[in-house]
Amino acid sequence: MKPTKDQIREYYAAALDRCLEAFSRLDEKALNKKASDHWTATEHIASLVATMEKETLPLTRQALAGEQANIPGFTKRSDITSFRQSAMEEVRDLPVPELLQRIRAAFEEHIAILDTLSDSDLDKPASSPGWDRPGTLRDLFFASYLFLPGQYQEIRHVAKKKMPHWIEGSTPDQVNYHMGRIFHYMPLIFNSDKGADFQANYQFTMEGEGGGQWTLEIADGKAVAQTGALESHDIEIKTKPQLWIDLTTGDLNAVWAITTKKVKLGGNMGLAMKLSELFSAEG
Repeated sequence: MKPTKDQIREYYAAALDRCLEAFSRLDEKALNKKASDHWTATEHIASLVATMEKETLPLTRQALAGEQANIPGFTKRSDITSFRQSAMEEVRDLPVPELLQRIRAAFEEHIAILDTLSDSDLDKPASSPGWDRPGTLRDLFFASYLFLPGQYQEIRHVAKKKMPHWIEGSTPDQVNYHMGRIFHYMPLIFNSDKGADFQANYQFTMEGEGGGQWTLEIADGKAVAQTGALESHDIEIKTKPQLWIDLTTGDLNAVWAITTKKVKLGGNMGLAMKLSELFSAEG
């Protein structure tokens, strides 16, 4: 069952508030530290501003107007890294309090757009240069929701004592919603060029509070996500939500996780190693 407009708004607004509260508590030393291979914590904060203002809001307005996606400098999936880098650089030298104000303003503008829509409106077509295929307005709101905890987790590298893991700081309902959005968003970042002739059914079993089961059916050059288990699957990947997020972000080594049984595989284990090739934001 697809999340309703009210559910989308509830979890989206809560994620925004949580990020802003956490970022506001970081001192200058933490903000200037490298939070990822490429960016400081401040630059990740700046990326939230730039991506919403330059990408997400325009794409949402274009979808509402029935127009094709048109983002200068971002015309194909492989442009995403250079586009976001350039957009981030335009605002990264602003004072952090101003960046936080602009994050709130931009994301609240996006939430205000959501408030004007009905549940049926959310199923209207939408597109993004970063997607493998067309999606819906609902997917644009899911993408912007997911971007918040994604940047939170990167920024957390410089302040783990002040910022608990996104899953640790979430209620069971929030965890279940978050994991559902991750698995249901994956078909949009499927690499159909690399998976054109690939066929497999993946089952993901997330154990513990807020867990659940989701599946990905890959065939005919596309991926389809479902909530629940399939009657048959080629591989089952079983772990906890927090470990899955750490695995997909590179914070947890896959070989070590499998060896120590933190991640359990059933079926054709070789299929697990195909996931990073088949699904990525950069294509």
